[in-house]
Amino acid sequence: MSNQQVQEYRGVMVLPGEQDERGVSLSVDTAAPSVGIRFDEPIEGNTQWQAQDLTVANRLKYDEVVFITSGLPKEAIEVTWKFNSSLIDDSLAGVVIARPNDQRITGEKGFVLTKVS
Repeated sequence: MSNQQVQEYRGVMVLPGEQDERGVSLSVDTAAPSVGIRFDEPIEGNTQWQAQDLTVANRLKYDEVVFITSGLPKEAIEVTWKFNSSLIDDSLAGVVIARPNDQRITGEKGFVLTKVS
Protein backbone atom coordinates (compact mmCIF):
# COMPACT_ATOMS: atom_id res chain seq x y z
CA MET A 1 0.00 0.00 0.00
CA SER A 2 1.33 3.44 -0.85
CA ASN A 3 1.62 5.28 2.46
CA GLN A 4 0.37 8.62 1.12
CA GLN A 5 -2.92 7.11 -0.02
CA VAL A 6 -3.53 4.85 2.99
CA GLN A 7 -6.09 6.03 5.54
CA GLU A 8 -6.29 4.21 8.87
CA TYR A 9 -9.56 4.02 10.80
CA ARG A 10 -9.95 2.73 14.35
CA GLY A 11 -12.83 1.81 16.65
CA VAL A 12 -14.94 -1.08 17.87
CA MET A 13 -17.44 -3.35 16.17
CA VAL A 14 -19.49 -6.50 16.71
CA LEU A 15 -19.28 -9.28 14.13
CA PRO A 16 -22.35 -11.24 13.01
CA GLY A 17 -22.96 -14.19 15.34
CA GLU A 18 -21.16 -12.46 18.22
CA GLN A 19 -22.29 -10.26 21.12
CA ASP A 20 -19.04 -8.64 22.29
CA GLU A 21 -17.35 -5.62 20.79
CA ARG A 22 -13.88 -6.04 19.33
CA GLY A 23 -11.24 -3.40 18.74
CA VAL A 24 -10.55 -3.07 15.01
CA SER A 25 -8.43 -1.06 12.58
CA LEU A 26 -9.09 -0.71 8.85
CA SER A 27 -6.33 0.42 6.48
CA VAL A 28 -7.96 1.76 3.33
CA ASP A 29 -6.10 2.54 0.10
CA THR A 30 -8.65 3.64 -2.50
CA ALA A 31 -5.94 4.24 -5.11
CA ALA A 32 -4.57 0.67 -5.13
CA PRO A 33 -7.36 -0.33 -4.16
CA SER A 34 -6.88 -2.45 -1.04
CA VAL A 35 -8.28 -2.82 2.47
CA GLY A 36 -6.57 -4.48 5.41
CA ILE A 37 -8.44 -5.42 8.59
CA ARG A 38 -6.69 -5.90 11.93
CA PHE A 39 -8.40 -6.96 15.15
CA ASP A 40 -6.86 -6.35 18.59
CA GLU A 41 -7.57 -9.95 19.67
CA PRO A 42 -7.15 -13.06 17.49
CA ILE A 43 -10.18 -14.60 15.78
CA GLU A 44 -9.71 -18.24 14.75
CA GLY A 45 -5.98 -17.71 15.37
CA ASN A 46 -5.58 -14.64 13.12
CA THR A 47 -5.61 -10.90 13.74
CA GLN A 48 -5.36 -9.72 10.10
CA TRP A 49 -7.43 -10.14 6.95
CA GLN A 50 -7.27 -8.71 3.44
CA ALA A 51 -10.29 -7.70 1.39
CA GLN A 52 -11.34 -9.99 -1.45
CA ASP A 53 -13.50 -9.01 -4.46
CA LEU A 54 -12.97 -5.35 -3.59
CA THR A 55 -14.85 -2.56 -5.36
CA VAL A 56 -14.41 1.15 -4.70
CA ALA A 57 -16.69 3.90 -5.99
CA ASN A 58 -15.53 7.49 -5.59
CA ARG A 59 -18.54 9.67 -4.77
CA LEU A 60 -18.71 13.41 -4.26
CA LYS A 61 -18.63 13.37 -0.43
CA TYR A 62 -17.39 9.83 0.34
CA ASP A 63 -15.70 6.71 -0.99
CA GLU A 64 -18.00 3.69 -1.15
CA VAL A 65 -16.22 0.38 -0.53
CA VAL A 66 -17.59 -3.19 -0.76
CA PHE A 67 -15.63 -6.40 -0.23
CA ILE A 68 -15.69 -9.92 1.23
CA THR A 69 -13.60 -11.65 3.89
CA SER A 70 -13.36 -15.36 4.65
CA GLY A 71 -12.84 -16.88 8.09
CA LEU A 72 -14.69 -14.23 10.11
CA PRO A 73 -16.01 -14.77 12.70
CA LYS A 74 -15.41 -18.50 12.18
CA GLU A 75 -13.58 -20.63 9.64
CA ALA A 76 -15.50 -21.22 6.40
CA ILE A 77 -17.74 -18.19 7.01
CA GLU A 78 -17.75 -15.33 4.51
CA VAL A 79 -18.99 -11.86 5.34
CA THR A 80 -19.67 -8.91 3.09
CA TRP A 81 -18.38 -5.52 4.22
CA LYS A 82 -19.93 -2.28 2.95
CA PHE A 83 -18.77 1.11 4.14
CA ASN A 84 -18.56 4.77 3.25
CA SER A 85 -15.46 6.71 4.24
CA SER A 86 -16.24 10.41 4.42
CA LEU A 87 -14.20 12.91 2.41
CA ILE A 88 -15.57 15.71 4.60
CA ASP A 89 -14.80 14.51 8.13
CA ASP A 90 -12.82 11.70 9.78
CA SER A 91 -15.59 9.09 9.90
CA LEU A 92 -16.18 5.72 8.29
CA ALA A 93 -19.63 4.14 8.63
CA GLY A 94 -20.48 0.66 7.50
CA VAL A 95 -22.15 -2.68 7.92
CA VAL A 96 -20.84 -6.24 7.93
CA ILE A 97 -23.28 -8.91 6.70
CA ALA A 98 -23.00 -12.67 7.15
CA ARG A 99 -23.31 -14.53 3.84
CA PRO A 100 -25.46 -17.69 3.76
CA ASN A 101 -23.70 -20.53 5.59
CA ASP A 102 -24.39 -23.85 7.29
CA GLN A 103 -23.21 -22.73 10.75
CA ARG A 104 -26.27 -20.62 11.51
CA ILE A 105 -24.33 -17.38 11.64
CA THR A 106 -26.65 -14.71 10.32
CA GLY A 107 -27.41 -11.04 10.52
CA GLU A 108 -25.73 -7.74 9.94
CA LYS A 109 -23.92 -5.41 12.30
CA GLY A 110 -23.31 -1.71 11.79
CA PHE A 111 -20.15 0.10 12.88
CA VAL A 112 -18.57 3.55 12.92
CA LEU A 113 -14.81 4.10 12.95
CA THR A 114 -12.70 7.26 13.23
CA LYS A 115 -9.69 8.19 11.12
CA VAL A 116 -6.36 7.97 12.95
CA SER A 117 -4.32 11.16 12.47
